[in-house]
Amino acid sequence: MTNPLLELKDRFGNTLYFGNGGDVRFAASTWIPDFRQQLRMVKEMELRHDDVIVAGYPKSGNHWHQQIIRMLIQNSTDYKPNTFTTEVLEYIPESYRPPATGPRVFFSHLLFRHLPRQVSQKKVKVVHLVRNPKDTFVSMYAQLSEMKNEMGYSGTWEQFFQVMLEWGFWHGDFFDHLLDWEEEITAHPDHPFFVSPFEHMKRDPVGQIGKLDKFLGLDRDPDLWQAIADTCTISNMRALEEKTLKSLDSVFHDSSAGIYRKGDDLRLW
Repeated sequence: MTNPLLELKDRFGNTLYFGNGGDVRFAASTWIPDFRQQLRMVKEMELRHDDVIVAGYPKSGNHWHQQIIRMLIQNSTDYKPNTFTTEVLEYIPESYRPPATGPRVFFSHLLFRHLPRQVSQKKVKVVHLVRNPKDTFVSMYAQLSEMKNEMGYSGTWEQFFQVMLEWGFWHGDFFDHLLDWEEEITAHPDHPFFVSPFEHMKRDPVGQIGKLDKFLGLDRDPDLWQAIADTCTISNMRALEEKTLKSLDSVFHDSSAGIYRKGDDLRLW
């Protein structure tokens, strides 16, 4: 039995659709038949001790950090296009689980308590992302306003801002999400967490990549930090993603919409 989408209306009459995961509001993804079952599958997922999970509220730099960490682990600047169905924990179908032949880099928008059980059991390293709420809201609106059908939002920016303050959107309220993560990090002092602010990566990418390298215990050459920073500029990643985004045309109005934008979203303010 499939799990129907959760349908809500904001106070302006705009319809909002979510994947109904109980206490988790997923994006209205068509490839997940049962969102509650999906959460249970995530909880029981097998992990390696050297896997890495990047976790943060949507539009906090998840794809960006995942690319950087993958390059650090692989000691290479080879770019791998993002795909939701193989790398985002809560959207990986039951029929596919990435092979565990080497360390993997997943990312997630879930709270710590919803991550796989083995994250705690195997002390899997977690990079938690944070970002200025203003930029997060603007970036999310810019993406949602260009998305088609149930995935998008048809209201104005002013209406969306009120929705974000009153309800939040995918994965709930921004501030509740942030506070929940802060509480979990404080409650687990023996777990390997690294908090990476979006603004730090933008202001000093080489320095922040070096800190990630130290956290991961990789001891890469600083020349690689610089090469990764050069490869992983927002504009360069956006160009590299164009071919991938074309395959998402059923969701996006055109191939230029989507994951990587400017990394600077104060233009609506």
